[in-house]
Amino acid sequence: MMKSKRMFVFIAVSIAALIFLFPLYVALLMALKSAKQTFESFYALPPSLDLANFVHAWDTSKFPTAFLNSVIVTTISVALILIVSALSGYAIARGNKPLYSFFFLLFLSGMMVPFQVTMLPLYQLGKSLGLLNNHWGMMLIYGGFGVQSGVLFFTGFVRGISREIEEAARIDGCSTPGIFVRIIMPLLKPVTATVLVLNALYIWNDFLLPLLYLQKKEYRTIPLQQYFFFGQYSSDLNLAFAYAVMGLIPIIIFFLFMQRFIVKGIAAGAIKG
Repeated sequence: MMKSKRMFVFIAVSIAALIFLFPLYVALLMALKSAKQTFESFYALPPSLDLANFVHAWDTSKFPTAFLNSVIVTTISVALILIVSALSGYAIARGNKPLYSFFFLLFLSGMMVPFQVTMLPLYQLGKSLGLLNNHWGMMLIYGGFGVQSGVLFFTGFVRGISREIEEAARIDGCSTPGIFVRIIMPLLKPVTATVLVLNALYIWNDFLLPLLYLQKKEYRTIPLQQYFFFGQYSSDLNLAFAYAVMGLIPIIIFFLFMQRFIVKGIAAGAIKG
């Protein structure tokens, strides 16, 4: 019975993995094949390993500039989310007044508003404040949207930390900021890694906000730069997929390095909440 159950789980997981990996397989095929080879046989493996699409996409699309823009926007946005979420989550978890519960519900209510509903107001706000065509406007918006779920994770995790630890440190003369930095922050590593990975993946791959805020070439991120491989009357799918694969490599490496923290942080935050 147990062997049958394990076999069923193995088959189900294998099928799910194949389904999720199939788009990556298609992307690699398109990146390694010429337009003629793609037309002749879309799903067949290429006859030889040809990196010409990657070289051409690198030269024609200013990939280093787009890569640097993506790194800047993602890094600073995630840093802003972590700082605000950790501080807010700690204050809400340790606060006993109704005002803290109100702020917690306020953060959660922001998660219920789809980004598409706020696109036009955000564009008008960015235009009036001079935040279009620069990194700061995007980083502030990413930070605002990312803090909502970040506060949920950090609040749930901090509530599971024993207050006796903080009381002992306070008796020894440690201030509230000192308790947070020296005692609480080291305990928040799992949930910090989870919030970091989830937001980094989203911001790195996001297309809508860069399309809304960035018109100048020197500020375009990788997903937006890839969009310009598609013209009104023609498109080069092979170059576009080669560019997409180059953009995926850094974030896949980052995800593989951080994945061991994700499930642990999500489970801990959910249970302790």
